[in-house]
Amino acid sequence: MPAQPTIFCNRARRIVDAAFIKVAGKLLFFSHLRPFSYWDNYYGEHPEITEAFFRLLHYPTLQKYDNKGFIASKINSLNISDLFPASFTSVSDALDSPNATNKIWFIKPTCSTSGKGIQCLTAQELVEFQLPPHHIIQEQVAGIELINAHKYTARAYVLIYDKRVFLFDDGFVMIHSVPYSENATDFAVQVDHSGYTEVGSAIKMMRTAELPNFELKLAQLKQKISLLKPVLSELIAASSTREYGLLGIDLLFDKHHNPTLIEINSKANFVHTDTINYSLNIPFFAAVIGTLYTHIKDPRLIEI
Repeated sequence: MPAQPTIFCNRARRIVDAAFIKVAGKLLFFSHLRPFSYWDNYYGEHPEITEAFFRLLHYPTLQKYDNKGFIASKINSLNISDLFPASFTSVSDALDSPNATNKIWFIKPTCSTSGKGIQCLTAQELVEFQLPPHHIIQEQVAGIELINAHKYTARAYVLIYDKRVFLFDDGFVMIHSVPYSENATDFAVQVDHSGYTEVGSAIKMMRTAELPNFELKLAQLKQKISLLKPVLSELIAASSTREYGLLGIDLLFDKHHNPTLIEINSKANFVHTDTINYSLNIPFFAAVIGTLYTHIKDPRLIEI
């Protein structure tokens, strides 16, 4: 009978359980398995999760990286260009940027997820706009690739473990429900993906590997994640053989397969449609769990 680890999860428990079943063969001859946790301390700490567990990175550090304002500041301080869209903390700075009048501008709460609270404005509307506290202004990504005339947002999965960064070899795509126009400020066109798990939803999901010219896209994405490593320095430094981080990095591909990163989700959601759960999320967690326990990189994880 193979050893059975203690598992504590307060998110994605079914995904984690299925992933452990998937890697059972790799763990068959372990006489003892370190306890495992995937526990988000936002909901409160678990008193039994100790340093003996595999566990998520230091919570305040994870929380810091969920803040879009922190990421924008870090990018600017490192003087990294061509990785994220230009982001600003004041209307005047945004309007003073090159070609400001020809762009659509995204107003984003710094600590919100799933598109909540995002507004899209023309430059003319931005002139009269009062930026609320704890918001940033992000410029539009131009020339994006479309699927059947619809905008899509892709998400890459990244593991941070033992001072190393790994990109999973697949991700997902969220296809918006309304045909795209580059000058549109309609929330449904640019942002909305609510209700995507509902049967018959107009929001569609697919795996990134199903996109055209995926190998070209993946090659360019690896380059971008490499450029991102200095931004992730605090997460990397906090990681160890027991403490790990799982990131969902949102991005847009242009017509030349070049990705522009738009958000880092340090506490990403890993429960989606059944198809994405079984074809992507469970294999990703299986790759993570197998790597943690065996200390051998799973073939589907690409070290950056």
